[in-house]
Amino acid sequence: MIRKWDVALIVSLLILSCIPAALFWASGQAASANGTHAIIYVDGKEYKTIPLSEHHGTDTLTIRTSSGYNTILIRDEEIAIIDADCPDQVCVHEGFLKNPGQTSVCLPHKVMVEVQANDASDPDIIRAR
Repeated sequence: MIRKWDVALIVSLLILSCIPAALFWASGQAASANGTHAIIYVDGKEYKTIPLSEHHGTDTLTIRTSSGYNTILIRDEEIAIIDADCPDQVCVHEGFLKNPGQTSVCLPHKVMVEVQANDASDPDIIRAR
């Protein structure tokens, strides 16, 4: 038999369990509000930095390496690899990136696109002693 205090306890526990998810969502929204930029790496070296939070319209960029090509689309405040001649097409299937921490990697061509927050002075890592 369920009593009214049992229901109150269950409801309060459900509400408390949602607090961590709300905090993670709010921190992600705050990072996006401060602005983002995308860094494109080719063969481990920085190739180009694109300010996403200030970008409006649509631009395309084709990166050619000795292994093949990748076509990158920058649309408003998001970026994606939309075409590549690699066999697996994993980078193309990643879709559009716009949140800090998202990456798209084409291993055969050694191309990586990473979205970072503008105010990220220190990467989110755990330092070794």
